[in-house]
Amino acid sequence: MKRVTDGEFFPEDELRRELAAEYAAPVDDSFWASLEHRIMSGVRAELPSKWWSHFPGWVRYGVAAAAAAAVAISVANWQLRAVESRIAYEELAGDPTGVPLLTEVFDERTEAQRENTLRYLISH
Repeated sequence: MKRVTDGEFFPEDELRRELAAEYAAPVDDSFWASLEHRIMSGVRAELPSKWWSHFPGWVRYGVAAAAAAAVAISVANWQLRAVESRIAYEELAGDPTGVPLLTEVFDERTEAQRENTLRYLISH
């Protein structure tokens, strides 16, 4: 193909002929045979794909979802252990709201009854 220099222009028909000659399909059959051979050898060389190889763009989303699930499970497990600890403590110590309070009221009658009860217990 001729080179176009500054100031020199191809007439339209000549340009069309030059481009058609440049971009025309090869006439030689050996070119097409070698092209087919290269393509088919590439197809045969490709290994069968695993099912997960069709989703390469989803890897980040999958890892993020797995991390979020792991965090959610960890938080739920931590809450469960806290509840189990509280239940075990309440079973051992009893309900903290049900603890009776001892109050002393100084009354002469109750004081006399106490002394009488103490004397009775000591004497027997």
